[in-house]
Amino acid sequence: MKILITGGAGFVGANLASYLHPQYEVVVMDNLVRRGSEKNVEWLEDQGIEVRHGDIRNREDFPKESFFAILECAAQPSAIDGYENPTYDFTNNTLPLVHILDICKDTGAGLIFWSTNKVYPISAVHDRPIVEYSDRYVSYTGIDEHCALDGGDRSLYGCSKIMADLMIQEWASSFGIKAIVNRFSCLAGPRQWGKVEQGWVTWWMLAHHFQLPLSYIGFKGKQVRDVLFINDLCRLVEMQLHGMDGEAHTYPEVFNVGGGAFNAISLREATGICQKITGQETQIDTVLDERRADFAVYVSDTSKVQSAYGWYPLIDIEEGFGEIYEWILENETMLSSMYAPDQVYDHAVPLRVNA
Repeated sequence: MKILITGGAGFVGANLASYLHPQYEVVVMDNLVRRGSEKNVEWLEDQGIEVRHGDIRNREDFPKESFFAILECAAQPSAIDGYENPTYDFTNNTLPLVHILDICKDTGAGLIFWSTNKVYPISAVHDRPIVEYSDRYVSYTGIDEHCALDGGDRSLYGCSKIMADLMIQEWASSFGIKAIVNRFSCLAGPRQWGKVEQGWVTWWMLAHHFQLPLSYIGFKGKQVRDVLFINDLCRLVEMQLHGMDGEAHTYPEVFNVGGGAFNAISLREATGICQKITGQETQIDTVLDERRADFAVYVSDTSKVQSAYGWYPLIDIEEGFGEIYEWILENETMLSSMYAPDQVYDHAVPLRVNA
């Protein structure tokens, strides 16, 4: 069976393409504007995976052949960048879905969409007891699919994704599309070109290895996310694709997907793990002002997806961070050209992370 992965030269798309090949005939489509995508193209083509240059904003760029399913991984993925150019989020994350939904309607292709925990407003996520400890905030209630969606504090990025999320559900219900919306929490793993605005887990490890300065922004570094590592994500998508080949599921399906309480970690705890694995420390300052639409605690309740597919994460925090560090060591020469302090990079201002 043939599948199309849009945004397939990015972190998630490239890892998915490699994982699913050769079980599926994989075609990757990407506009190649994100840093590191050209490196992933070389890696994919070395495996015999077809990569096509195309932009989901242009209907004419889509392949003309039919596919069993489309994995829609293309996006502007940062919740920070949208305030400088809000139109960019909607023209990348929302409007192009019309092209993909049209293709699914006309050809019968299934659809798996990368949504986000940012579809939930801060007011709804924080509407539960949160306890502060020395190195983290804790909420004893995970966020499930019934969390309220009303509110204006989810970020413009989150707004662009919930609009796409709801479009998919409505089209799938109206036209019989086998569509799955996965509302992912924090994703991490090898081949993630971490940067300040997005990909904080890999960025944290890169910063420790290359001795780059970091900042805790808001919450004194105690903000918590549940982390899902890429191979666990790939296992789930494989199960979801297999499910589309039968009659066991009713579509559209919406799932909150993350590492859950098993893999919840604060920035301060991540610092400790990076120091332990690398044997190095780096400069970290604290900025008291919180960023708009930043969660104190977000931990996914994955009960629904576990029940539907018998899936749960297998990779724990230390193992996942260790895999990222092994990738850094194996590719140190290449990565040093992108991240080493003596290279031209955005070090003119303090480097900061928003989990």
